[in-house]
This record gives sequence, structure tokens and C-alpha cells, in this order.
Amino acid sequence: MTGTECFRAALSLLGETPDSGAYYEQFALGALNQLLANSLREINAERVFCAETALAAPPRMAALAEEIPAGDWLARECFPYGLSALLAADDDKEKFNWAANEYAVRLLNHCPAQFTAVQEMV
Repeated sequence: MTGTECFRAALSLLGETPDSGAYYEQFALGALNQLLANSLREINAERVFCAETALAAPPRMAALAEEIPAGDWLARECFPYGLSALLAADDDKEKFNWAANEYAVRLLNHCPAQFTAVQEMV
């Protein structure tokens, strides 16, 4: 999935069209790079599962036309919701909350490992 395809999917989730949502395009690349940075743990978990080397730093995109450098499940199932949440954050809190929740639920459903904090036993 390319960044452009993800952006169009995010616009659709926000009830926008490419014409009516043109304002958001200037923020899409930065928001996708933010999602990639925030998803490094999940990207590395998938890489380790597939016997690949974990990344030391999150991948970055230079243009929306590029393929999203993450697993297909993450790019297709999760990123459109995460991107729509980030794009709507300043404009519509209800859409932001809905999209952010959908992103979190999908991420938890697909992540191959769950991390929890270690608690001291007394």
C-alpha cells in the first residue's frame, strides 16, 4: 500500500473526498512517518517473527507515492485509522476519538506480542 492509497482510505473514513480533503494532504506524509515511528515495536516484532533483523530506527517515507515500509497488515488494516485520527485531531474530537480507538483495537488484534510492565511482588 502506498502512502497515497492510505491517505485516500483515511479521507474516506473521515467522510471526505480527495477534493474536499485536499487540505489534509500537506499533513499526510508527516503523520505517516509519525505512525511508523510509533509502530516500531510492532514492525520489529513482525520482522523478528519472520526471521529478519530488527530495525534500530523507524523507517521513514520521503513521499506519499512510496510504499509504506511496514507489514501489509499494519499498512492496510491499521494505518488508515491512525492516519485519519491524526488528520482529524485538531478539527473534530469525535472523529479523532473514534479513529484512534479503531487504530488501537486493530493494532492489538494483529500484534504478534503484547508487552506488559513488570510489577514487583510484595
